[in-house]
Amino acid sequence: MPLIQAYLIHHNDPDRRPQREAITTLLAQLDLAVIPVVEQPPLAPLPKGWLGRWALMRREWAKRSADFQQRRLREPHRALEWQLRQYWTQLQETLGLWRTPRTALQHPWRHTQVEAIVSGKHGRAWRQAQATGVDCALVFEDDVSCQPDSLARLAALVQAVPSLLQQQPALYLDLAGGYPPGQVLPLDQALPGGTAIADWWLPAVHTNTACAYLASGPLLQRWLRALDQQPALAELPIDHLINSASARQAPQAPSGHWREPPFRHGSFCGLARSWQQ
Repeated sequence: MPLIQAYLIHHNDPDRRPQREAITTLLAQLDLAVIPVVEQPPLAPLPKGWLGRWALMRREWAKRSADFQQRRLREPHRALEWQLRQYWTQLQETLGLWRTPRTALQHPWRHTQVEAIVSGKHGRAWRQAQATGVDCALVFEDDVSCQPDSLARLAALVQAVPSLLQQQPALYLDLAGGYPPGQVLPLDQALPGGTAIADWWLPAVHTNTACAYLASGPLLQRWLRALDQQPALAELPIDHLINSASARQAPQAPSGHWREPPFRHGSFCGLARSWQQ
């Protein structure tokens, strides 16, 4: 059997303890120990003067650029339109930021920092997995919600991993979804025919929300290579980071998705309190 390691991204939020205990218990039934990724740096204050606006604008530009890059991948026939929309959106956001009172910038500044901190924790999990030499990593955030059939479906997936890796060493499976699939995934690009493992196989990595996923060792290696070559990617939200790193270093890596995934993203369905609230 391949070596699979599970990681749980959290910051000891007491409101999410039930979710942490549930996923830890479920994984223990599959003899999968969970490595918590908890430590995080303190939030930094908004830089003074125009530097604060510039720092926030730079992060928002990067996030918007990654968002539109994925839209161009989803709809290549509209690439020029999405490129022009990106420029227009970034111009509007820039003007809005420069007109916004400094006191109103504190919330978006905190928001972008937390996004980068969460992405940093995922990156640490990837590096730990690579150092251990795992074949696959299971990564969960602590708002993941277990369902009655989650154990059986994950057990079947673990059993299928050897054959999946033999067919495609660089592999991504989105285990919890979030947004309606048709809203964020190019389902028209799905490879012909679903399988017992996933309802849709896309010819590239497209995340939904990255609340829970399986990533193979070779794919983790390519994500880390992208981060090493372009450290600014680490400031992106984790879903944008995964998409951007994959587009740069693993454009042919397939991703699997479900109509009803094995787990649910609790923050999206009212089963867990979102950190953005």
